[in-house]
Amino acid sequence: MLFHNEQEANHFLKNISYYRLKGYWWDMQSDYTLHTLKPNTYFEDIIERYNFDRHLRLILFDAIERIEVALRTKMINYLSMSYGGLWYLNTSLFDINTSTYNCVAKTNHQFAIEELQKEFKRSKEIFIVDYKNRYPNKDADAWKTLEVASMGTLSKLYKN
Repeated sequence: MLFHNEQEANHFLKNISYYRLKGYWWDMQSDYTLHTLKPNTYFEDIIERYNFDRHLRLILFDAIERIEVALRTKMINYLSMSYGGLWYLNTSLFDINTSTYNCVAKTNHQFAIEELQKEFKRSKEIFIVDYKNRYPNKDADAWKTLEVASMGTLSKLYKN
């Protein structure tokens, strides 16, 4: 690998793992067994690829966050207005198909509720901690519970 500025490369390698960067020059190898690079492969080109990927990831995460907030809000608003604040506990609103995990058969809804409950219990959000202190062992309305649900749990609930 060639360098335009070795001191700058040293700075990057102190802040970005070699193994992280390795993925950005993988296709620039002329021999994948000996790990030799094609002629005129510069470290700075690898850093440009890395920075492009980093910026693209920031743009995508921003878009995903907006979609997640909109989905969460629409689910909470529509379903709460139609079925009440505890709609997510109403089994009649969900698919009754059963899945097996660790030899335990449950409905997809049961798995989703268990995940929601774990996330709710784990949450350190001020409004959740306050709710748990005021109303121990009482199910929270969807607008509280779903605000701390992961996108994975939210999508499973939506799918069901």
